[in-house]
Amino acid sequence: MDNMTMAIIGGTTVLVIGAVVALYSYKKRNMTKLFDQAYESSKQVPKQKKNSFLLLMFMEAVSASKKKSKSDINANKLNNQKYLELQLMKMSKILKDGPQGQDKKTKQSLSILKSYLEWEEKKKSNDSKTK
Repeated sequence: MDNMTMAIIGGTTVLVIGAVVALYSYKKRNMTKLFDQAYESSKQVPKQKKNSFLLLMFMEAVSASKKKSKSDINANKLNNQKYLELQLMKMSKILKDGPQGQDKKTKQSLSILKSYLEWEEKKKSNDSKTK
C-alpha cells in the first residue's frame, strides 16, 4: 500500500473514533439531564409510588422520542388525575411482573429505570461524601 492509502485509512479511522466519542458524550449528557429532571420530579411523589412514577416518566420519554413530537398533548394527559392514577397502577403491575413478555418500549423503559436507580445511588453517596 502506498502512503496515500495509509493516510486515507488513518484519517477515516480517526473520524470514526471521533464520531463514536461524540455520540457517547451526547447520549450521556442527555441521559444525565433526563435523570436530573426525574430526580427533581420524584421528590414530589410518595415513596410507595416512586418507582411506578419514574417508570411512567421514562415510558413517556421513550414514546416521545420515538414519535419525535414536541406537542403538549402528553403533558395534558399527565395533568389528568384519573389518567395518571390508571397509568401508575399499570406501571406498578409491570414492575411486579418483570420484563418478560413486554414490548420493546417497556423493556427499554425498565432498562432506563434500572440505570436511573444506579445513578441515584451514586448521586446520594456523592452528596453524603461532600457534606
